[in-house]
This record gives sequence, C-alpha cells and structure tokens, in this order.
Amino acid sequence: MKIAIIDDDQNDREYLTTYIKNYGQNHPFPFSIDTFSSGELFFKNSIYTEYSIIFVDIYMEGIDGVEIAHTIHSSNKDCLIIFFTSSQDDMWRAIKTHACFDYLLKTSVTEQNINDVLDSALKRLHKYDGTLDFIVGKKNFSLNFSQLQYLFSKDKYTVFTFSDNKQLQCRITFSSIAEQLHEKEPFLFCNRGIILNMNYVCQANNEVFIMQDGKHLPLRRKDCNELLKKYQDYQFKKLNEEVI
Repeated sequence: MKIAIIDDDQNDREYLTTYIKNYGQNHPFPFSIDTFSSGELFFKNSIYTEYSIIFVDIYMEGIDGVEIAHTIHSSNKDCLIIFFTSSQDDMWRAIKTHACFDYLLKTSVTEQNINDVLDSALKRLHKYDGTLDFIVGKKNFSLNFSQLQYLFSKDKYTVFTFSDNKQLQCRITFSSIAEQLHEKEPFLFCNRGIILNMNYVCQANNEVFIMQDGKHLPLRRKDCNELLKKYQDYQFKKLNEEVI
C-alpha cells in the first residue's frame, strides 16, 4: 500500500511520517510513504493512481489541496484523501470535492487521531479493494485492484492499463503477477498472458472482450463458453448486490 503526504511545511511532513510509521509497527500491513512539498512535485514525480491514502494540506503555494483532490478523484475514486490543514475555513470546500475521507486540524491533531483515521481507512480499503504489490529494482509498487483495467505480457515485461487508460510497463514476469490475481474477482484470465478486470468490459462476444479504452482482448478459443459464463455470472452477481 502506498501513502503520500503533500504539505509545504517540512515539520508537518516529518511528524506525520513518524506517526504513520509508528502505526505501521503495530499493524502488520505492507506500506510505503512518499512525501512532497507541493502539488506540482507530487504530479511531476509520482504515478498518483498508485496511492491508496493521501494526506494533503489545503493551503499551499501553487496548486492547493482541494485542486489536488479534484485531480486525483477524477481518475482514482478509491483513493482516500485526508485533508490535513491549519484552518477549518475551507472544510466545506474540501467536503464538496466528494473526495474527502477525513479532515484533520494541524493545531489539535494527535498521534491517536492519526491512528484512528488509519484504522478507518484500512477498514474502508479492505471492504472495497485489494492491492497488487510487487518490487521492480529498488522501487515498490502497490496498484489498487479497482484501478486495473487489464494487463498483458510483452516480452520480459508486464504492461498494466489503468482506469484512466494510461499504461505502466514494468520489467517483471507476468507469472509472478498472475499468482496474486489467481481466483480473485473481478479478474478474468481470458487468454495466455492476458488478464482483464470484468468491471471494465463494455462488450463481449465469442471472440473478444471489448474494454473501456476500446482494446479488443481475445478469448481463449477452447474456453470461450466458460469465460463468457464467468463474465455473465459476475455481472448478475453485481446486479443482485446493487439491488440488495
């Protein structure tokens, strides 16, 4: 799981990082923390769809926290954004972004407040989603399941296509990724070296699944009926859950 802190005050970044690390020592979940002193640096130096939790200050030079939240929420609606600021003046502006998971005041925040909000965040993330975690070189990746549209093998690389139709190519074996997604809904192994997220299928027939970005992913011929049945069963299950 990847956590980001975006705040132009170095002291605030440091003590928030310490609180989160302390929390992690008492809770067995893999995570990494990246810190940024501005919204511009965050968007320039990160793949922001990777983050599950983001702490962001509202009042900053350049892009402010509310603008950052708007941009993140437009392509990563499962990311939990926690506004971390010194004033309540913009609380309603933050809430109206529909991206505000919580709102913490710097002037009164305690380590227990951070523990509580992380408890709530992990419960929410566990309910909605999981993450695909892997390491390439010295870099840790944590990709939200719900943000993965499809992935495929390409030579010695695995190519990930996200919900915003952007792609990430990593030098990692497809089989090591496939192990983590085996028998996990909503993923379907539709052909050799291709895994799709059934939530992003727009059309399906006996030959291909047509994805949100227009990509045609071929079905494995000998298993096409079984694959289509799995897809149809999943859609019916989703429909029933929504009705309930």
